[in-house]
Amino acid sequence: MTGYMLLKEVRADPMLEGLVFIMVTAESTLANVMAARDAGVSDYIVKRINGETLKNKISEVFGFDISML
Repeated sequence: MTGYMLLKEVRADPMLEGLVFIMVTAESTLANVMAARDAGVSDYIVKRINGETLKNKISEVFGFDISML
């Protein structure tokens, strides 16, 4: 199962549809990013990622600075 397929399954489940879903993938084409957005991804990170990028994306999705935790 791909991450995109998992995302579609999560969004189709009423108990999970509001779950934050940050996709980390090597797929960086505009078509793949748009398909993930259309499927309801919370945010999208293209691999090769570092800790700072991950921290920033999590902060954006949850709406607060996680470095305060």
